[in-house]
Amino acid sequence: MKAASSFALVIFGGLAGISPSFAQMTVLNAASFAPAQPIAPGSFVAAFGQNLCSQTMTGNLDARGQYPVTLGSCSVTVNGAPAMIQYAAPGQINFIMPVGVGSGQAEVTVHNGSQTMTGAALTGPAGPGMFALNGMGMGEGAMLNGEVWRTPPFSVSTNDFPTVVAIYVTGMDTSTTPTVTLGGMTANVAWSGNIPSYPGLQQINIWLPRSMAGAGRVPVMVTSGGQASNITFMHILPTTAMMQGMPGWGQGMMVSENMPRGHELSYMAFNGSNNTALVTDENDDVVRVVSMASNSTTATITLPGGSRAQALAVNAAGSMAAVALSAQAAVALIDLSQNKVISTIGTGYYPSRMAFSGSTLLVTNSGSGTVSVIDTTSRTIVQTVKLAVGVSGIAAAGNTAVVANMQAGSLSIIELTSYSVSNIALPAGSRPREVAISAQANKAVITTPMSNGFLILDLGSKALTQAVTNGMGPGAVAIGGNTVYIANQMTASVTVFDLAAAAAVKTFPVDPGPMALAVNASNNQLLVLAEGTGTLDVVDLGSDAVVSRIDAGSTERQGQFTMPLISSIAPVSAAAGSTFALTIAGSGFQGVQGIEFHLATSGVMMGGGMGQEDSNIKVSNVQSSSDGTQITASVQILPAAVAGARQIRLETAYGEIMGMMTNSLFTVK
Repeated sequence: MKAASSFALVIFGGLAGISPSFAQMTVLNAASFAPAQPIAPGSFVAAFGQNLCSQTMTGNLDARGQYPVTLGSCSVTVNGAPAMIQYAAPGQINFIMPVGVGSGQAEVTVHNGSQTMTGAALTGPAGPGMFALNGMGMGEGAMLNGEVWRTPPFSVSTNDFPTVVAIYVTGMDTSTTPTVTLGGMTANVAWSGNIPSYPGLQQINIWLPRSMAGAGRVPVMVTSGGQASNITFMHILPTTAMMQGMPGWGQGMMVSENMPRGHELSYMAFNGSNNTALVTDENDDVVRVVSMASNSTTATITLPGGSRAQALAVNAAGSMAAVALSAQAAVALIDLSQNKVISTIGTGYYPSRMAFSGSTLLVTNSGSGTVSVIDTTSRTIVQTVKLAVGVSGIAAAGNTAVVANMQAGSLSIIELTSYSVSNIALPAGSRPREVAISAQANKAVITTPMSNGFLILDLGSKALTQAVTNGMGPGAVAIGGNTVYIANQMTASVTVFDLAAAAAVKTFPVDPGPMALAVNASNNQLLVLAEGTGTLDVVDLGSDAVVSRIDAGSTERQGQFTMPLISSIAPVSAAAGSTFALTIAGSGFQGVQGIEFHLATSGVMMGGGMGQEDSNIKVSNVQSSSDGTQITASVQILPAAVAGARQIRLETAYGEIMGMMTNSLFTVK
């Protein structure tokens, strides 16, 4: 079973999704972007730098299935051997590592016709990287159902046969069969190897175990030649039989095989101030407010369409929530007294998890490898903390935040006064995903789903303790006092662990795909968001039984909220004391009511911080075109304006929108 050629081209088109920091040139696996991973001969490679090539061009395969060794005036050699080039641009070149390159440090040289630049690459027999659909090496993996050639989600069976999933990778050692791990479960590999006529692209076919039905979004990792890949995610649907008896599920209804659902619940947080739970729906792009008193949805908050809303957090007062808009590189702030979005703030790429610390919101940006520090009072980014690409879970207590670096396999501790960072190495094979902190015990608990365990970090001594659960794929974690609750995603159960006794107490079953947990201490309940069944389950902690199931996908979004996206501004600079006409191009501008210029407070690339509005820049006569693709305005820069960068923010009925900084920066000269 071989790959569909059109899908291969889609993968290649998405390689330019990440921009790591670099010196002269940085050379990485073009699927995983892992800095410490060896690069295998014959694999896809991405070189990042400045002024690498003068043109942007894509190489075409010739009749022999080979890419050219020269694109425009650009060529690449590795230890003197020419490399085939698939893509060339001023900031990035994608090429194939020559097959004859041995193991060790290799010199990569780029010739662009006017200058030569060099970089180093660590090469070895294997360095597997899984492609992702967003081109960032994380999030939903580049995978296809091998029977019907559809992207996820997948059913465990297709046309009454076990589903075969094709996973697209680069950098495998094809002399041995790779290992594919699905949330701590080892899959049965049916076939693996190079894809003919597509240099650098490889494929692994696995059989989906029937026991995975309803598991939801599952982490996937490939191991080849002793090297582990990056982690991407595969979405597994429930069976029709699993849905029988669930709220909102009528007689005769069926789960369509391998087809997305209109409602896909992705995360949950509890608001103890009013006994409600907030649930995100990534397919409907809403947040639903569910009353624990009535077991029903009392409000549906519309988010920007296509934002793929996932993680959310509620502040301690229960007055504000924040939602990660993973596909929009932004977070939405919600006023819970009005159940309304009040601001949308641009972050780094692929915001993943969030934690409140007082009025400060901490956001992990997996694609950028940063944590955005947001002042929720001024609604601005005040600090950007650089960590590692692939950051995941985060928790904060006092002046400390703990971050799980899922791709790098480490932990980072951020001191929240100075924002200094210390890193903690983890046992081999650890891929930390979620984090929770017990202030009472002064300990952090970090789940490691690929090794079916979790770690306990003493925040005082920084000592680590390893523990295991009586289940597979531990992911979500919640803490009440000294009691830890860990969701075993692959086996639909929750393990209870006593921090004081340092022992597992019990494990009890829940509905399929437990994706998020929260403790309702006043009612002695555990809330479980079961993605598989699309329910919010209430577990009585006295009996460990599910006492009620709430249909958390019972309402639809109200109206439309399309995220305004800025593609360019003109002019991009002007002198203090000048007046000019500003033109902004992009989309979704129909609801824009005003424009603000905000002062820069730190670095501006990849989610750098922005401060308050500059009162020395006056904007008037703001008008949007009827099709929402252009905004015009009159701008006056007062003589008192200080030279430097400004971030343009758009005022809408849904709050202020801060776009990606590479497209919406303005400079006062």
